[in-house]
Amino acid sequence: MRNYFYYDILDNTMQEYKLLKELSDEPLCIRAGTQKTGFGRANHIWLSPPGGLWFTFDYENNISLPSFALYLGFCIHQCLQSLFEPLKGKLQIKWTNDIIFSNRKLGGILCNYQPAKRTYIAGIGLNTNNDIDSELGKFGAVSLKSILGFEVSNNELCRLIIKSVEDKCLSMEDNKSYIDYCNAHLFGKGRFALLEMGGINIAAEIMEIDSNGALLIRNGKGELLAMHTGSILQFLD
Repeated sequence: MRNYFYYDILDNTMQEYKLLKELSDEPLCIRAGTQKTGFGRANHIWLSPPGGLWFTFDYENNISLPSFALYLGFCIHQCLQSLFEPLKGKLQIKWTNDIIFSNRKLGGILCNYQPAKRTYIAGIGLNTNNDIDSELGKFGAVSLKSILGFEVSNNELCRLIIKSVEDKCLSMEDNKSYIDYCNAHLFGKGRFALLEMGGINIAAEIMEIDSNGALLIRNGKGELLAMHTGSILQFLD
């Protein structure tokens, strides 16, 4: 049985998760109305104003997944599209950890793995009911409220996303199904972009995600390279 905790304000949900996990072995979900020091990949600042959905949860899993961040993207994408008709056909997955709506960022994912406990820890941030102010606007953000024209239940959506993660993993026969899904909804596929790869910036065409969760790119020499870590900095076309 998962224990759910909600706070109006926290430094960040990941930090609170670590503190509470020292007191309990039960699965946890920590949700905050706002975070003062939210962060994303590479410790980038994650703005978390009131109204958004900001939470951290854990998931013990015996199945080996090439990329849990992509698996989470797959689950969130399917969950949102099944709930909200206006998102269909416009919602995409950006390798490795963003949810995109019409070229604007709807949400992001941060995760790590504890092999000794066979447990994934995921931090998810979604712009749901929060206003997109000038600060968030600089990052090209968009909210569900601005898309749908009404507010959603953050509590219900949080629980549905976690249920989707648990249920789909239990029913999944192989990794290929969610990798194929991510490729079908891959943001930037076929476009040229400036990418950060191993501390070096390169210009290349985004091809697809391979079976290991790496992003396949084609450089200016026509060589096919696999990006296991890195990020898409900007598009060049």
